[in-house]
Amino acid sequence: MSDKNYMGIDQSFTSCGVIVLNQKSKVVHSSTIKSPKTDGIDIFDRAWFIAKKVSDLINEYTPERVGLEGLAFSKFGDATRDLAGLQFILVNHLRRVHSYDNLIIVSPNELKKFATTRGNAKKEQMVDSLPKNVLESFQKQNFKKTTGLYDVTDAYWIAKYVSDHS
Repeated sequence: MSDKNYMGIDQSFTSCGVIVLNQKSKVVHSSTIKSPKTDGIDIFDRAWFIAKKVSDLINEYTPERVGLEGLAFSKFGDATRDLAGLQFILVNHLRRVHSYDNLIIVSPNELKKFATTRGNAKKEQMVDSLPKNVLESFQKQNFKKTTGLYDVTDAYWIAKYVSDHS
């Protein structure tokens, strides 16, 4: 019997974190997806680009379940609307193309509480709560605070949440 995999996605247009854990909570994949931001490529094309990259990873790792971080409803502005659009495209793609009807969408506060026991934890506290070997793995891949560390950290905790709730 092969290991079951679980995927966590921290959706973002600039640095979408994706983690795949096996059933023993070992990280088997960690990456960020950066959508192109050039002339002629609008927000819809960027969302589709991310959905296709996630789809490629699903085809490669065939996760049992997939989780995404829910939207932060206390935020305002165009970025929040754009993230809602990205989430819609991802969820729709995961359901229609990959038949994931049991997606887990975890609220930001619930995820923070799961990772740190505090629903209002800061990004640094999420990183500090990572298992040492996971943090070292992220550092070896050159993830830093300004280059995706917070994104893969959130994606790790989403994947762990999915694994623990499956």
